[in-house]
Amino acid sequence: MIRGMKAALLVVALASCVTVEGVVKKDDTPFVWLAAGTAGDLVAVGVIAKEAANLTVGASIATALAVTAVDVFVGCLLGACHSLSL
Repeated sequence: MIRGMKAALLVVALASCVTVEGVVKKDDTPFVWLAAGTAGDLVAVGVIAKEAANLTVGASIATALAVTAVDVFVGCLLGACHSLSL
């Protein structure tokens, strides 16, 4: 149980690229940074889920997509998606 909680905290800490961009840059976040932050989230969460939680490849991809979607949503609420003109 403790190991799973540590892994979850590590995922949250490493997978907040877009949220951090929204906090720091807000409306000045360029599209390239937004795309790079999203890609970084996918890779970081996928690798962590595969290695730390011993998930299957499919489960780690699904976890990466879910965590990245939440991160992008929160980042967009904070203003990181202004460059998309949504």
